[in-house]
Amino acid sequence: MVRKKTEFLYLCEEDMISAGVLDGAQCVATIDEMFKVVGQGDYLMGGYNENEHGVRIIFPVEKRFPNMPVAGPDRRFMAMVAYLGGKFNVCAEKWYGSNIENPKRGLPRSVLIVVLNDVETGEPLALMSANLLSAMRTGSVPAVGAKYLARKGADTASLIGAGVISRATLTCLKAALPGLKVAKIYDLVKEKAEAFGETISRELGIQVQAVASMEEAVGGSDFISIATAGKKKPEIQTKWLKPDAVLAMQGTADLSDDLFLSSTVVFDELKMHWAWKEEEERIPDSDAARKLGFPGENVFRLIDQGKMQKSDLRGLSAIAAGKQLGRSSANERFVMIIGGMPVEDAAWGWALYQNALKKGIGQKLTLWNSPHWL
Repeated sequence: MVRKKTEFLYLCEEDMISAGVLDGAQCVATIDEMFKVVGQGDYLMGGYNENEHGVRIIFPVEKRFPNMPVAGPDRRFMAMVAYLGGKFNVCAEKWYGSNIENPKRGLPRSVLIVVLNDVETGEPLALMSANLLSAMRTGSVPAVGAKYLARKGADTASLIGAGVISRATLTCLKAALPGLKVAKIYDLVKEKAEAFGETISRELGIQVQAVASMEEAVGGSDFISIATAGKKKPEIQTKWLKPDAVLAMQGTADLSDDLFLSSTVVFDELKMHWAWKEEEERIPDSDAARKLGFPGENVFRLIDQGKMQKSDLRGLSAIAAGKQLGRSSANERFVMIIGGMPVEDAAWGWALYQNALKKGIGQKLTLWNSPHWL
């Protein structure tokens, strides 16, 4: 038997930029297509339930050995694995380590790579720098949500948190909402919001203005995105929101039960959030310091209390696939809960890999010229 040479494409961050990782329009179109595929059920994620967000190393609260890390804010290593069908037909893994102290070291909070694999042979197709990939695929999800949920003619957006994810979100929102004219940005650090507004206004050609308060940011906006990290959660009061607004949560926030109960709640993929709930519940309350929490916990609490019904919830994948309604009335308000799925990394990674192949971008690396053992 002839032994097969195996090569794969390595794409550094500069290669990813050349391949179009910052192209908001292509990213939104790709993730929209991914949601349609997921809505049809042609996907698999990790775990026996086929819907795990990822597998993470759960660090202990106290040191057990001199070099063993301990639990802390956003302190983890995680592998997010998926198969995505449809036109993608690829397996992928995103692997990353995260430490909220990293910016003090001149590093992003999380350091990410994505691997694409052939679904039949398991051979690697590509190894790629994934910080920009992950940010853009994250920012594209609320933009896809805006496409299906925002009111007709929506022209005003608000961003809570002047970080990388808000930057990616606005890039993608501009592609998803053709009528977008004004974006407001609020951050606890005023200077950071002002710098964000000046930079993004130039890049995107729309008016991005820093505002002085959460209420000013949220009030009057058609679409609001929360993308924050840290101990202090943004507090959003129901009375600040327009009755037809869409509030997308990519980070944690302090929302009242009344806001959830008076809005239509949409998850990116419901099955994943139920799996997330089950995972968190496996950690006993006596070890609560090791729990990271999960985005939909307050909604599921309301369901457990009988104040909401599981049947009330919608999923963006089901909406994209035409199995559930998006906006059904002019004054319908939405709260969109986004957890992030490895199928998103698979989809956007696959699209960028195709771009790189067409443009001759990247470096071919050899796994083996001939496998030593068969």
